[in-house]
Amino acid sequence: MTGYHLSRFAVTLPVEDRGDKLIAVYSTMTEAFILMTGSKWINILNTDLTGDVETVGQLIQQGILVFEGVDETVVFKEWKDRHVHDFSTMRSKILVTRKCNNQCTYCILVLEAKDMSAAIARKMDDFYLEQIESNHPQQVRDDYLGGEPLMNLDVIIESASRRFYFCKGKGIDYGFTITTNGTLITPAVITKLKAVGLTAVRVSVAGPAEVHDCLRPSAGGGKTYETIMKNLEKISGSIPMYIECQYDAGASDFKRIPEMLDDMNSRNIRVEDIAFTPILKKRGQTEFCAGMGEVEKFMFLKKEASQRGVPVNGSVPSNLCMADFRSIYVFDTDGSIIPCPSLQGGEMAYGNVLTGIDFVAESQLLNRKLPDQCLKQCELLPLCMGGCRLQALTRQNDFNGIDCHYDIYRSLLEDYIRAQVFAALSQDGFRSNGQAS
Repeated sequence: MTGYHLSRFAVTLPVEDRGDKLIAVYSTMTEAFILMTGSKWINILNTDLTGDVETVGQLIQQGILVFEGVDETVVFKEWKDRHVHDFSTMRSKILVTRKCNNQCTYCILVLEAKDMSAAIARKMDDFYLEQIESNHPQQVRDDYLGGEPLMNLDVIIESASRRFYFCKGKGIDYGFTITTNGTLITPAVITKLKAVGLTAVRVSVAGPAEVHDCLRPSAGGGKTYETIMKNLEKISGSIPMYIECQYDAGASDFKRIPEMLDDMNSRNIRVEDIAFTPILKKRGQTEFCAGMGEVEKFMFLKKEASQRGVPVNGSVPSNLCMADFRSIYVFDTDGSIIPCPSLQGGEMAYGNVLTGIDFVAESQLLNRKLPDQCLKQCELLPLCMGGCRLQALTRQNDFNGIDCHYDIYRSLLEDYIRAQVFAALSQDGFRSNGQAS
């Protein structure tokens, strides 16, 4: 009987390299990663603390091994409490408008003729800067979105200016992004926004022209693909550009996305990375019900992008909901503080920039109860914590419901671990000592 055992949050993956049998281990809680020979791993699991004391001690410190008797359900609750109240980085998402010059067929928002006014934006910033002052973050990261946020450009510039100069005066690292459909981006706009802290743009696309123009037409039904690509050509290289490519997991159109990648390469559009995201079901009538779809489709897209030198988002796969984190604020156009930017105007508001947080409403809104299968068994719990609340609301009419995609995220995690293995094996040190961490 050993004095320790493998943590329930440690995912092990056997791999081979040049005929050697290796074991990769990743902790979903601590994000620790190790790679060692299979024989060394077997020895650790079948000995006690009188064995390789140094290695075992490191693995316990990394959360990959735990002492016998440790209740990891309690450990998770403590870990979660620290993470959801971690203010080292504060974030916000600001709906500066609910208007849009596109009429995407799968948009989850009911577009409304509402802009955030300059007066509300000032009150919002007064509230937010007070929170920053109180919580002393090391950095602040904001995202202006809509609707199409560039339809209310002046408010973005004014708001970002206040935040930028406030944080600069406090020695806080500040930056913001805009999430846009790309139709209104120009070099002049980028120059103005960079002056007040713009660090990157996130542009939504849906494939080559024929596919994109069908899924993401203008409000008048016109084509938008060519306009976007010409705009991206003009700003390429002047600001980091992240692409979110949305695809219908229930159709075969995803097979044509490589055509878009080829087109972007031919135009010399520099992309920091691309994220492939399936179109999720929205509330009400919708033809898009495939949801996450099959993981093989994502793998196909990732492979096609990599072959073309287009970096794919390489972060650990996660289904966490921003509503769970107290350091993230979502501001609606009227100053309401809502738990998710994909809700309708003022929906489920638990405060307002004019009156502050309604703590009773907040406590009741986020009263999610995790089932035992999640809380006591699932190794992916720190990457999910119950999943997307909006999808739970959409499918179960319960914002505190569970949005579980275990098989998909387990496959994505294993693919992520393999990528870490490849990186570790490229290090000269691994072959000399049989272990990388």
